[in-house]
Amino acid sequence: MTLSNRIQSAGRVALAQAREAGLPIDAAEQTFADSIRPRLVQLLSPLAIPFIRRTGVRVTELERGRVVARMPLKGNVNHIGTMYAGALFTLAEFAGGPLMLATYGMTRFIPIVTDMRIEFIKVAKSAVTVELGMDADEIQRVESETLATGKAEFTLQGELRNCDGERVARSTAVYQMRPRRS
Repeated sequence: MTLSNRIQSAGRVALAQAREAGLPIDAAEQTFADSIRPRLVQLLSPLAIPFIRRTGVRVTELERGRVVARMPLKGNVNHIGTMYAGALFTLAEFAGGPLMLATYGMTRFIPIVTDMRIEFIKVAKSAVTVELGMDADEIQRVESETLATGKAEFTLQGELRNCDGERVARSTAVYQMRPRRS
């Protein structure tokens, strides 16, 4: 079962429970969209891809237009005891998924990474955190363009930082958003 299916299933269960409890369904649907779905994405997204689960990545903050994810050093080291370059790349690439789910939901669009680059600045000798974000204007542009033309291109810039807040890498990922086909 995909992450999207798991979260949608959890949403249906939550809404059924809200109906049984006599809550107005509109309020329950809004609560699910605003609070429960982002939390489920935050908790479940690292589990959706077995490779990601093995890295120990955790989404530490998630809201519409912003994600912060953290990867531990343990289990992600190279031959000299610092964080493996591929692990840093994985962290930067992975974080875009939860960001897209929290920003656009799970049923309307599919984001596809078309290009990704990473600039290594300093060796990482501790856990690393990445933050990605999109402002409200860019979120709206991508949505409008996708609906109007069937696709939209956008770029996410990531800052990867060690536990001391020092930048260890910078990522640039180009995405193409497409409508989800039923």
